[in-house]
Amino acid sequence: MLSRPLFVSIATALALSACAPTVDESPVVASVYGYELHESDLEGLVGEGVAHDDSVAIVDNYVDQWTRQTVMLAKAEKNVTADFSRQLKEYRNSMLIHAYEQQIVNQLLDTTVSEGQIEEYYANHRDEFLLKSSIVKAVYVVAPRKTVADGKLRSLMGRSDFAVEDIADLEALASRHGLRGYYDADVWMPFYTLQASVPIITYNENLYLKQNRYITLHDDSLNYYVRVLDYKVSDETAPLELQRDNIRAIIVNHRKTALLGKLQADLLAEAAEGGHIKSSKKKEQN
Repeated sequence: MLSRPLFVSIATALALSACAPTVDESPVVASVYGYELHESDLEGLVGEGVAHDDSVAIVDNYVDQWTRQTVMLAKAEKNVTADFSRQLKEYRNSMLIHAYEQQIVNQLLDTTVSEGQIEEYYANHRDEFLLKSSIVKAVYVVAPRKTVADGKLRSLMGRSDFAVEDIADLEALASRHGLRGYYDADVWMPFYTLQASVPIITYNENLYLKQNRYITLHDDSLNYYVRVLDYKVSDETAPLELQRDNIRAIIVNHRKTALLGKLQADLLAEAAEGGHIKSSKKKEQN
């Protein structure tokens, strides 16, 4: 299917060709009902470093799409009486305004967001960051059913005072016995991600996580040793570390909206003060 930018460019070229013909002296690549696709139209189509065969395929595909679409558009131009000049003008105006706004944003928008600003926004908008499902910080080890390390694993992971500092001992123990595991205590993961690695089955996540910080399970061939270090259940506020990038983007977007709003207000005031705005609209009488 032809991409929208290509479709619009072809449609615009066809619509304007009758009133604003242009002369392109580069070689013609394809022609349809008198409309011509020139080599200059293909400039920038293939990026640097693209293999020759891939370049040929990209160009051939573009020419094929242009031919198909131009056949339809040329035929439509002769058989459809609707006037799209207004829509084309509005599209052009919209693109110009967007380009100008982007230019102003690139020049003036402050994208620096401090940690303090992030924390302040988080504190004032906690209801915007409610979890849709439970998340956990957890470590686990997976071992054969008859592993000789069973007793040591149970003793270490079952400590009532198990702490992050114990994870290094856990990882070393698992490594000595060739056992696989997960030891990143700083990463929040969805509870269902943990369930994908450990066969935990529960119909009440909230109650299960509240009651089970140390978990041992087994199936036909494996033992699973899990230590839940922290958890948040659905409808609780997501931890700040999970929302930091999102909040930064929100703050920058708010600044962008404010910047463009001020730009429009300033330009309106400038035009009004200079007498450049004239309207026949009558003011409402009180």
